[in-house]
This record gives sequence, C-alpha cells and structure tokens, in this order.
Amino acid sequence: MNNRTHCAIAALAILCALPGAPVQARQTALAGPDRTAVQDPSRRTVTLDDALAMETFGSTAVSPDGRWVVYERRGPYDSSPRYDRGHRSAYVTTRLMIAPIDGSRAPEPLTPTVPGNGLLFGSWSPDGRHLLVYRLDDRRLEAGIVSLADRSIHWTSHVPELPLYGVGHAWLDDRRLALTIRPDGSLPWMMRFDGPATEVVAERWARAVEGQRPSRTRFETRGGRVTTDAPPLGLQVVILDTETRAERIVAEGLIRDIEASPEGHWLAVTASAGAAPSDPSGIIRQSAVQRLTRLTLVETATGRTVAAPGTLDVAPNLLRWSPQGDAILVWARDDGQSWSDAGLRALDLSGALRVFDSEDLLPLGQRLGIDELQAVQADWFGEGAILRARLPGSERRDWWMVGAGKPRNLTAELAVPPSRLAAVAEDGIRAFADGRLWSLAADGLMQPMTPPGEDLTDGQAHTLMVTARARVNSPPRRDWTVARSPSGTFIVGGDGRYGPTTSSAGCGGTVLGRSASEAAVATACLDQGVETLTLGTTGGERQLDRVNAGFADLDIPQARAIPHRDHLGRETTSYLFMPPGVEPDQVKGLLVLVYPSVVDDGRYVEATSLAILGPRSQMLAAGGYAVLSAAVSSETDSQRSTMIASFARDTDLAVDATLAAVPGLPEERMAVIGHSFGGYTALSIATVSDRFKSYIAWAGVSDLASKWGELGFHLRTWPSDYPSLDVSVGRIEMGQAGMGGPPWADVEGYAAASPFMQADKIDAPLLLITADLDYVVQTQSERMLSAMHRQGKWARMVTYWGEGHSNSSPANVRDVYREIFDWLERTLGPEAVNARTDAAPMPEPSPRSPPSP
Repeated sequence: MNNRTHCAIAALAILCALPGAPVQARQTALAGPDRTAVQDPSRRTVTLDDALAMETFGSTAVSPDGRWVVYERRGPYDSSPRYDRGHRSAYVTTRLMIAPIDGSRAPEPLTPTVPGNGLLFGSWSPDGRHLLVYRLDDRRLEAGIVSLADRSIHWTSHVPELPLYGVGHAWLDDRRLALTIRPDGSLPWMMRFDGPATEVVAERWARAVEGQRPSRTRFETRGGRVTTDAPPLGLQVVILDTETRAERIVAEGLIRDIEASPEGHWLAVTASAGAAPSDPSGIIRQSAVQRLTRLTLVETATGRTVAAPGTLDVAPNLLRWSPQGDAILVWARDDGQSWSDAGLRALDLSGALRVFDSEDLLPLGQRLGIDELQAVQADWFGEGAILRARLPGSERRDWWMVGAGKPRNLTAELAVPPSRLAAVAEDGIRAFADGRLWSLAADGLMQPMTPPGEDLTDGQAHTLMVTARARVNSPPRRDWTVARSPSGTFIVGGDGRYGPTTSSAGCGGTVLGRSASEAAVATACLDQGVETLTLGTTGGERQLDRVNAGFADLDIPQARAIPHRDHLGRETTSYLFMPPGVEPDQVKGLLVLVYPSVVDDGRYVEATSLAILGPRSQMLAAGGYAVLSAAVSSETDSQRSTMIASFARDTDLAVDATLAAVPGLPEERMAVIGHSFGGYTALSIATVSDRFKSYIAWAGVSDLASKWGELGFHLRTWPSDYPSLDVSVGRIEMGQAGMGGPPWADVEGYAAASPFMQADKIDAPLLLITADLDYVVQTQSERMLSAMHRQGKWARMVTYWGEGHSNSSPANVRDVYREIFDWLERTLGPEAVNARTDAAPMPEPSPRSPPSP
C-alpha cells in the first residue's frame, strides 16, 4: 500500500487511507528463494483452527539498568472472553513475563495470573526499579505501578488515556510519574474503537422506546468549523509518587500530549482549544488537524505554569525539550494562518518565543501537509536545530541545520538521507544511511561510525502502542544505537564498537527488533507461525521464549517468487502459494489476491495477521487453491483516468507470468479477491476484464461519490471523540482514491473511477463481504448488490454484525472462509453454473461447506 498517512496501527483504522491494507499484506516484494509445494507425508496442512489457537509476543522491554527483560505473552487468540476490540481482543489473554538479563532464572510471570485480566506493558522508570503496567478486563483499563523489589503492584484506580498522536505518560524521575487519565473511567478511544459501540446504540434505542429522554446526536458546521452537541471528555494530568503514593493534579482540559523535561522539573502539555477551520478552497486530507492546540509549561514541583501566546496553534507530533530543559521545540502557526505559514519555534521558561529561520525549506513531501499523522521531524542541534526538509521543487528530504545562520544541508553527501534520527549524543546526532551509522556534529561535520559494506539499518523497535511522535520525533538521548544487518541485530557503542548481538542466521522468516539497552538486545523471529524471542548479552545469546512450536510440524503453503514486469515495464515480483502436495493441474482454481503496491511474500506469519486480518494467502491455499499475490502497481503510478485499466493490466501481467512459470494451473478457473482497497481494486477489474470467472470484494468501496462525506459507524456513535467531517472526504480527495476534489468538481471523473457507476460492465458472479461496524460503510456493498440485482446478474452479499474492517470473532472468522470457499466452489468448481443462470439463489450455506464442530 502506498500509505501516505503512515498508518501503522489498526487503532487508527478510521483515520487511515481509503481503506487500509491488512497488516500482513504490507510486506514489500522481497527477493528470496523459490519454495516448492511438496508435502511431507508425516506433516499435515495448517488449518484455520490452528491459526485461531496461535499465541504471540507483544511488547518487549529491557530495563534501563540492564538487569531485566519484560515481555508480553498473549494466550491463544480463541481463548479471549470477548471479541469486540478487533485485534486487541487478545490483550485480555496477555501475561507479563520477566527474566533476569544474566540468565540466572528462566522467564516467569511478573505477577500471578488473574483469569479474565490481561496485563500490558507501559514503561520502565529511569532506574529500572518500577514498571508502569495496564490491567485490562472485559470492561475496564487501569494503570498500575509494579515495584521490582517485591513484585507488588499498586493499582492507581485511574483509567489511563492512550493518545492516538501524542504521549500519555512521562517519568519525571526515578519515583515520579506523570499520567494522563480519563476522570469518568471510560475506555480510551484506542480500546473502544472496535468495542462497545453497539451497547451505546442499544441504550439510545432504549431511550426512544421509553419516550422520556431524547436519543439524538447533532453535528453542526459553519465557516469550516465542526461542533457537536456532546462536548469531548476533559482529561487530567496527575503526578504519582511511587514511594508515598501521593497524587496531585497538575493540568486539566482536552489534553493531547505531554512531555517531561530531561530533569523532570517541567512538563510540556498541549491541549485542544476549539475547532480549527478547514480550508474550503484546498484539497481535503482525511487526517487534517481538526482542533486548535495550545501549549503550556507546568513546573512539576509547584504547579506554576508558563503559557505560550494565546494565538499560537501547535502542530501535533513534535514536542522536544532542549538538553538543558529550558525550552520546548514545536512546529506552530498563529491563528488565522495556514500550515504553509507555520515554522519551527521554541518556548522558553520565561514565556519568550524563539523563531528558527528555515527560509524556504519545506518539511513534508510534495502534496502532503500538516495533519494528525504527518510529522514535521526536528530536534535541537548545537545553537540551533536540525530539520528534515526539502527544497521547493525537489522530492529529496535532507537534514538541515537551521536557526544558527543560513540553513546548511548536513546530509547532502549521502545517497539516501536518513528517514529519522537514531540517537542524540553529546558529541553529535546518530543516524543510519547508505548502509552505515553516521555521526552528525553541530559544526556540520559528518563522520561514519561503522565500516562500509555491512548494509546496516536502524534496529530500533516500535510496537502498535507507540504513536507517531514517539516513533519519529523522540530519538533517545544516548551515545549508543541499535543496528541491524543481514546477519543480526546488535548494539553500536559511542566509540563505534559492536556490543551484544542476536543472530539472524537461524531465522528463516522475519526478524523483528523488540528492545535494547547498552547491555542487551532482544529480537523476535517469526518463522511460519513459530515465534522465538531471543536475548543477546555480552555473554552471548540465548532463546528467551517460544510460542506455537507445534507449527514447525505443520505444512504452511509457501511462496514462490514470480518475477515479471508491470504495465510501465518495471521489474517486479508476484508470489504464488500452492497447496502442499497438490500438483498445479489438481488445484481447485487460481485465486488472484490484489492490493495496489502490496504483495504478500509469505515471510511474515504471526497470530493475528494469519487468523483475523482479512483474507490470508496461506489460508486460501490450504483450502486447495493456488493463490497468486499479484504485484499491482500503486494507484499513484497512473493517471486517474487510466487507474482502473492499469490495475487490470498489472493483474493480467502477473497472471500471464505465473501461468508461464507453472504449467498446468487452471486458466479457465480463476477468481480475483481483494480486501479493503483491494476490494475496490477487485470491483474495478471486474468492470474492464472478462478473464476471471468470479470476484470477491471484502470491505471494498464501490462508489467514490457516496463514500465521499459518508460518516463511519464510530463517528456517528461518538461524535465528540474526534469531531470531523473530513475523514471520508479526505480519503477520497487525498487518500488512495486521490480524486483531488469533491464530486461536483469532477462528476465524470468520479463516475469513471467508481465500479458502481460501471456496474453494467460486470458480468461475472460477485461476492460482497461487509460488516455493520466497518468504516467502509456497508452501504457500499448494498449499492453494488442492488445494481447487480437490477440487471438480473449474479451477486451474493454476506454481512457480519458486530464486526469491523476485518472479522474478530472466531466464529465469524471461520464462517467467512466457509462463505468464500462455498462461493468459489459454486463459481469455479466442477458444478459451477453460468453467471446468468435463472436458478434460484441459495438462501443458506451450502451443505458442501458444513460448519466446523
């Protein structure tokens, strides 16, 4: 997926580009050896039940003092007590495990396990003596502090806020913790997105039934500002003392972000201050900043505050204290200005505002602007600051020294500049580029810290709980870094010497960095369902833990690389999955899985992606089908008027190459299947191709004009959380659809890019899969179903209730595959009927696909 908004986590699904790809499918084409589909008689093929019973590792964290490693171990996915939190449903099955770095004891539960309670990692205190954790049950999230001395937990009774964009907690020192909390005890939006929305709706229905209280919600827009009848929840920032357990509120309001100064004497707090107007003359971005944001500095000992000027509007994702703790760096504009007029500024403890002159440098790529997900990247640097930016007319973004004379390009000599900073040391900034680690000094001198030829990249780890600012704008202040090479992951000290290492040699799948300290590094190997957690120390490396060991004895369909060229003549690679032990001429059919700019190479196999995040290549192949993950070029690689034709042409080229490489595959029994933007792609191909006998579109948009402006279920239910009328508008104008404006500005263009408006050209049978909680609203499938019905054509729509963009309930996961396989048997199987048959449709599942016991 060409994910312009850097959507990395499922919690941001409602804000992700139209519509987001499944996590596993976000693998780029990787060169690798072909894998043949030959089944060992002593092994059996993986089943969906195997996938639903998988365990997985979550966050891993080495303590700052290098003594301990703590990690999340999630139980079998199908053991959760409830499934209305999307992929986070597994959080309730999570235990925190702890092990000494020196290997003197095996990992053990951090605290006794309480059935129905998941224990999640928060963060270590600076000295490693305390640990912030979160307890999640079927109704409530609560923050607690673990004392490592005796493993006791002080449960604070507070529900922590888990911000989507900022940071919700900050250790001030070894004993004091600043925590943003929800005073009403409600779940954070991140835990509520796939949660109790149906309960809220049922309560409103009950009001209407009883006739005593109104059951309405209200949006209003005027002058580009959106308001609702339900004010957003005010939050509080409390400082907790881990020794005395004293608490003190230091800030209240619509808190968005907090950041502690290096010594913990001050806390920077940003808070919303009313709706921000959108610009009706420009193109709308789906995650544009919807609210004005004010900045305040709070002295943690006294509560004294220093406020930025009342007209200063601060952009999200940059909040960086100077090393001395006397000023905070932000990207900001004045009220009434556009973000193009914003700049790098710093507020000091006296309330004075410093402006950094960056001349005509632009901090984001072309066609991108400031929004909730796009971050301006900057940090303090000597007497000025370092800013990632580009010159007008150029796509290349370098790191520039600004605020200390004329801006200087510090990375101009590099072939590919760093995308982020790895660490900030006293003698310079560390960054990875061109396969090496570099040190950038304040005088502009750039020196390599590692030898050439080692193909090093940044090995710093991030989890789904880490938000945009923490990922790209909070490099640690230290002189060591974590590096990754093809051979392993290791520490590079401040002197350039290599430290503790974990090897990649024994991992046939994907190696993920998990955590590191100067004394240890932890990595995870995801190899065909088996997850192995490894710890490297100065004494060597050892296996810390492993889950799904039984998968080593299962046959999981493997990917075979199919090299070919795309419609622009560029070399690319698709991947073919074959059922183990089945010859090409014996497969039930060839399924072509499509999602522009994305392929599945089969290397990344873990619990939630294999089980619940959309149609998986391995699971489809295990059903007896050959599955081709086709390399379809990005939607941005074609003009909008030729985008659909390009999708079809790339799909044909991938299929042609596969049929040539693997003789015997059934060209007469082929189907296209797509999920999310892949669902839109499948529908689009159906309007221009007669090559495929069947199509499956899951959670796909069919009509861009009706999707434009359509409110998702969650926004309708909780309008006060993130009041916006630009989410779906932005998806269409600046997201993957890229229409560049509203429907009335380009009626013909919208019609040409909408499969619904071309439904008369679809002749093949069409299976539509949708859900009532999906942000791709079910009306998109309903409209296409009605269009097929109006023409007397063959279509089936399957709706899952209580589900979102992908199915979470194990029963619904099993059922959706039953529906898919039943549909494929009816449209590709030996008894397949003509698409224009007059036979009555099937009102119930086929007896050929009975429910699992």
